[in-house]
Amino acid sequence: MIDAFYNLLDKIGYLHPIHPAMTHMPIGLVVGSLFLGVTALFYSRTSMARAAYYTLVLALIFWVPTVAFGLMDWQRYFAGALLFPIKMKLILASVLFVLLVTGVVIGRRHQATRVHWLVGIYVLSFMTVTGLGYFGGQLVYGGRTPSGPVQFRAGEQIFDSHCSGCHAHGGNTILPNFPLRSAPELAEFQKFLSFVRNPRLPSGQTGPMPPFPPSRLSDQQAHALYEYITNVIEKPSRK
Repeated sequence: MIDAFYNLLDKIGYLHPIHPAMTHMPIGLVVGSLFLGVTALFYSRTSMARAAYYTLVLALIFWVPTVAFGLMDWQRYFAGALLFPIKMKLILASVLFVLLVTGVVIGRRHQATRVHWLVGIYVLSFMTVTGLGYFGGQLVYGGRTPSGPVQFRAGEQIFDSHCSGCHAHGGNTILPNFPLRSAPELAEFQKFLSFVRNPRLPSGQTGPMPPFPPSRLSDQQAHALYEYITNVIEKPSRK
């Protein structure tokens, strides 16, 4: 079902993860609630206190689709691998949910007039989304994709989108004993193509790597990826 959904997005031209775009909503709303709440505290403005509360309510509402798409992206692009940044994001997302629900309950019971209590929630929520942003940045921009010559740029982009989460710098985060840079499947393109279409462990069993059918990775894209890996990641590691 998840693959069918992403395949539909691919057909209409949307080729990126959905979660990063969605995160702007709850994060922005949490920042807004903090700003409004602190202003209400200093200037004793009941209207701003209520605005801060309702902004927090919206943050809770948008938490749901943001996390849902995050879980879907996790399965799609990382095959459900529990990388350290992902573990931290799961923990912090849960903490944020508890904080938002607590803030909504307090605000509802006291008509959003318990400004001191709510500002504490706003501050803690802001700290939590800051942590979420940091680990999200580590996951996406953590220097996992070595830069190469311009002729390998297409493969580099494919590697960045599909492979860098588990194979940062040609390693293997999930199975460290099987780094990408020394994989025997890199000996020739057809062997590499067969592997990405139907990944298997050396034992022949199915491993954590998801298959990449032609609908997800065309032969041309696979060849660009192969050229990037063998010329930018694999060769330098032999020096």
